[in-house]
Amino acid sequence: MKYSLLLLAAAALWSAEESTRTIEKSFPLTGNERRVQICTLSGSIHVTASDSNEVRFSVRERIAAPTRERLEELKKETDVVFAQEPGTVRAGVKGPWSATECGARGGQSRKEDRRRWNWDETRVEHEFTVSVPRDARIELQSVNGGVHATGTTGRYSLSTVNGSIRMNDVEGSGDVKTVNGSVQAVYSRNPNADTVFRTVNGKLDLYFQPSLSADFKVKTVNGKAYTDFDMTSIPSNSTSEAKGMKVIHRRGTSGDLRAGNGGPKIVAETVNGSILIHSLAKGRP
Repeated sequence: MKYSLLLLAAAALWSAEESTRTIEKSFPLTGNERRVQICTLSGSIHVTASDSNEVRFSVRERIAAPTRERLEELKKETDVVFAQEPGTVRAGVKGPWSATECGARGGQSRKEDRRRWNWDETRVEHEFTVSVPRDARIELQSVNGGVHATGTTGRYSLSTVNGSIRMNDVEGSGDVKTVNGSVQAVYSRNPNADTVFRTVNGKLDLYFQPSLSADFKVKTVNGKAYTDFDMTSIPSNSTSEAKGMKVIHRRGTSGDLRAGNGGPKIVAETVNGSILIHSLAKGRP
């Protein structure tokens, strides 16, 4: 009943006073080490690689408030801020919750800003759809929303608090972290450097090429870990299976495992969820 009431309240808010707009921007991005940084407070981020030397943004902004007066105030206080410097393009959302855009270095929420920002009365969302150069390093951060990347080959840092993370046909290495959400990563080429996958409430679904050689550190508290690959240094003698995959780790402990000849360290940790290490030789998700 409480959940239904919350949904009704959210629907009522969106149907009160609402404003939407789409912001489109393009920036050239050249150099040997190119970087794209995107940050939003509420809303998803979808990044797709291209063979262009441009970063192309399409941002759908949605603002809702209980009164027209409050809506107009929010519209004046909220914006998507873009910045460019040699080798880097940044985009961040600025609003009454913070003194500066979330993507700015050292940006912090001030007490006076937090006092005049009320989530119960207002709502702001920014949905980012972005095309980036294929080899650019991507740093994507949301708080309430999913983070998705497709086709990129550079290093990455993907994070959110409430939302899933999806990576499809990617290369490179980096950090992937969420709190309330699952992680799925499908590699067109296996990571070539240390990589971290972490969540608290969610499953890790990791798909690697059959030639995988890596050193894994896996840990679950309420869950198990499974693999399609032959691995050594398995910390348990279990021979049970799930959908044809060998159990390599039981709940509550961590284990160091080697696939192939070893290589980059891949950390896979969750608290409430399973870890599945797939071989793409058995199919895609």
